[in-house]
Amino acid sequence: MRPSLKKIGALLAAALLAGGAYATAATVQQGGLRVTALAQLKPYKLPRKGTAPIAVFIAGHLQNAEGGIPPQLQRLKIDVNRHGLLQSRGLPVCQIPQVQPASTQRALSDCGDALIGSGQFWAHIVLPDQGAYPSQGRLLIFNGRKAGKPVLLAHIYTSHPFNTSFVIPFTMRHIHKGAYGTELAASLPSALGSWGYLDRIKLTLRRKYTYRGKSLSYFNAACPAPKGAKRASFALAYAEFTFANRPPLGATVNKTCGVSE
Repeated sequence: MRPSLKKIGALLAAALLAGGAYATAATVQQGGLRVTALAQLKPYKLPRKGTAPIAVFIAGHLQNAEGGIPPQLQRLKIDVNRHGLLQSRGLPVCQIPQVQPASTQRALSDCGDALIGSGQFWAHIVLPDQGAYPSQGRLLIFNGRKAGKPVLLAHIYTSHPFNTSFVIPFTMRHIHKGAYGTELAASLPSALGSWGYLDRIKLTLRRKYTYRGKSLSYFNAACPAPKGAKRASFALAYAEFTFANRPPLGATVNKTCGVSE
């Protein structure tokens, strides 16, 4: 992976940490559509210089304030703060044919060594002339590669109302200026088809591994506190949601960190 792409990729936001820490939330609304994102990193204290291994706890919720199923999410783009580092050197790579189609068990069997995150999703499956069916299942994130380029592969599997699986590739692009260093982007209809409506996700991103005798972490970060300051507030990520026949809806998730040294 080129150094310019070695940045952390956190998906939307994050759930509450164990032990009583608090997640940072952002809510935006456009008409009757409400999007809520939460974010948290662990540990709270990080080095001012260099990076340390982290875990990213994320969650997002789409809600129709007027009731009913939220409109279908067409595209998701996430800009992530540049004070993060994604370290994939020596980590196995998963290819899309290995996990599509596949159950959760088969995906883990074929690509478990490339796993970097796991969680749950809630959605509605809308079939022609059959109405909407609520669905819930597992969400796995793999270190992947597509067309020779690094990607994050989000694998979705559900057994209700019938067994089905999807893979959503998130492309990675370096951002040269500003607070954000990496853009993650995915086209959901091409991955989910015309009948998948995501409602909510909950996810933990964390992976430590050993390569050539060295202990490494896939997700790493620093605390961008100025000299002399013990903590800093910063924009962890900016998430932009695009729905059919609507202008994009964006939300910024802010975070506070402490300095460990």
